[in-house]
Amino acid sequence: MRYRLMMTLVSEGQEGNLGEDWKYDLGVKVFNDGLQNEASVEVPKHRLESGRVEPPFGSPPPIELYQGEAGEELLLRFHLVATEVDIFINDVGSVSKDLQLQLPAPGEPALSRELDLAAGVRESPGIRDLNSVFTLRIRLAVEKAD
Repeated sequence: MRYRLMMTLVSEGQEGNLGEDWKYDLGVKVFNDGLQNEASVEVPKHRLESGRVEPPFGSPPPIELYQGEAGEELLLRFHLVATEVDIFINDVGSVSKDLQLQLPAPGEPALSRELDLAAGVRESPGIRDLNSVFTLRIRLAVEKAD
């Protein structure tokens, strides 16, 4: 069957005492009998207070990750790099996550799934005990393509 897979950034948030100036990069690879597509989203420096969950800065548009023939599932490989921006040395954390996405069978409705990617970020060079967890929520939507 032919499928179309879309990704939308839903929300971003951070919890901790590291700082309030953030930027992040999200990379995604889609595999279906080998690498089929790569996509990335870069969100520039912006203010994000601790404890707040907000819509993604700049409202990045949805991204088509895949369109084409597929079997029962796709493998998605995510890599998030979150950076707390400082004057001298930026503080960086990252997380990678693989997801086996089951595709709808014939006769089943379209599929929507949300996923949180959380990256721990520590103060560099680590003199003070400052750290935060940056969380990005994404939504994946799969529909049958005509």
